[in-house]
Amino acid sequence: MAARQPQDISKSLAPLRTVVQSLQQSAQGLIPAGNARRSAVRCVRTAGNAAVPTLLRAFSSDNETESSWAYYLLARLGGQRVIGKIGLLLADPEIADAIKARAMGLLSELDAPIPPHAALHDPEALLERSVKDLLKSLDEDGEVVQAVDLIVEQVPEPELPAFAAEVVRHGGKRALPLLDALCQRKDLPAESRAELGELRRQAAASKAERAAAQALDRGLEYLEAGRPRAAKRRLERYVASNPGHAEGRSALGICLLQLDAHEEALAHLTEAATLEPDEPLHRWNLAAAAKQSERMGGAYLALREYLTLTDDGDGAAPRRAEARSFVRAYERMLRDSHPGVTLSDYLRGEELFARAYAALEEGAHEEAVRGFEAVLALVPRHYPSWGNLGAAYLSLARKKDAERCLQQALALNPDYALARKNLELLGG
Repeated sequence: MAARQPQDISKSLAPLRTVVQSLQQSAQGLIPAGNARRSAVRCVRTAGNAAVPTLLRAFSSDNETESSWAYYLLARLGGQRVIGKIGLLLADPEIADAIKARAMGLLSELDAPIPPHAALHDPEALLERSVKDLLKSLDEDGEVVQAVDLIVEQVPEPELPAFAAEVVRHGGKRALPLLDALCQRKDLPAESRAELGELRRQAAASKAERAAAQALDRGLEYLEAGRPRAAKRRLERYVASNPGHAEGRSALGICLLQLDAHEEALAHLTEAATLEPDEPLHRWNLAAAAKQSERMGGAYLALREYLTLTDDGDGAAPRRAEARSFVRAYERMLRDSHPGVTLSDYLRGEELFARAYAALEEGAHEEAVRGFEAVLALVPRHYPSWGNLGAAYLSLARKKDAERCLQQALALNPDYALARKNLELLGG
């Protein structure tokens, strides 16, 4: 058998030299067109795998023209060697996210799967940049239609609203033409078009409105994560700009309850129940705040109203059972402990007691005396008012009045520790 003749090295390297020259020219902003472009593609295919290292270096360049031309040539070359090398590039932690995004796009064009080890340093930043680049490129109606056709073709229909939400999040009002075109697609289900329409409304909102909505979302996340202090700042910001939003009011009220700010919580939860009177959970939350504020009458009223509403949410059965039990116990207490006192008088007495107690805490003893006396005019057997009236008199050095009131409190409730302790201070 005759010995195999060595190939002409210069001839075999000629296509590769052409590829290298083409890439060098692209780095200077010169990309071939027409016959020159077709010739470059033929040279790449002739050079085959020998051209891959050179193409990959250009593909990873920071020069956009050079990297784009290398991308084009690699896509025309294709093959397992190109796919394998791109996979290795994606696994390299030193490679920038922008290059990896380009690599993922190339694999998609070659119908090759993205390897599971592909990891980005900051996928959120890359997504934001990609969205902005996409929206910047849509200057004409025809380009918008082409972009929408490509999106519908490549994004599965159930994932389309989530994709559009990312476009809105990073693009804001610049996303409106794209969303308008998507909403007009008759081949999409009505449910998806409705979701896209809501996203369009969000995109059309002002910057302040979007910031407020983000504050609500973040506040709810912090609240669910057990971080009420962090949630409070966001929810207060949201309620300040959206005072008529019941969900925001309710969330802030619950947050304040967790921070033991009972009076503030009551105000927001009461407003939430006023804004959405048919929402049972507003009444339930209002009752919880009233209990923590020791306003059992307020809790009773809230739970009585709660029981008139339909609650079919998770945990409704135990909530309704607890509400019925509390209402029955409260009515029994009123009937047994305060015969002859109407419900309205007792509830009014509870409100007056809360104010009088606050005055006592603040050292306004004369005001506290007047307040507790007003309670007893409505509810004569209200032993906490007798006991605290005695404490107010004691602070005013009216010892005989204090002793009389404290004795009356103990007669109504022998286990009342406050009255017994104050009597000991009097030497009684």
